[in-house]
Amino acid sequence: MVQLIGQKAMNLIVSHEPEVRDSVHAAAKSVGRRAEANLAEARASTHWSKIHGPSHLTKVSVSQGEVDSFASLEAPNPDAIEFGHAPSGVFGPGGQFGHL
Repeated sequence: MVQLIGQKAMNLIVSHEPEVRDSVHAAAKSVGRRAEANLAEARASTHWSKIHGPSHLTKVSVSQGEVDSFASLEAPNPDAIEFGHAPSGVFGPGGQFGHL
């Protein structure tokens, strides 16, 4: 007799496999590289110093947890970069970098 385990239990087992964790981390690294390229494009703009200040305060990091991996924008105010910066709005919808 074959007894199957449930989907939740199977997900728990598979998510901890080294190959799966490595694949998830590789995907996060890819996201991080794209984010770094977008950040570099924004830094090259004439608006950079008005929006974000010194470049050493803003960076993209990639980290790996027990199962998941994360690409994070680290900055004094990362929401302003991600979702639009008032009053300039250059990263918001319709702004110069809104497509990023």
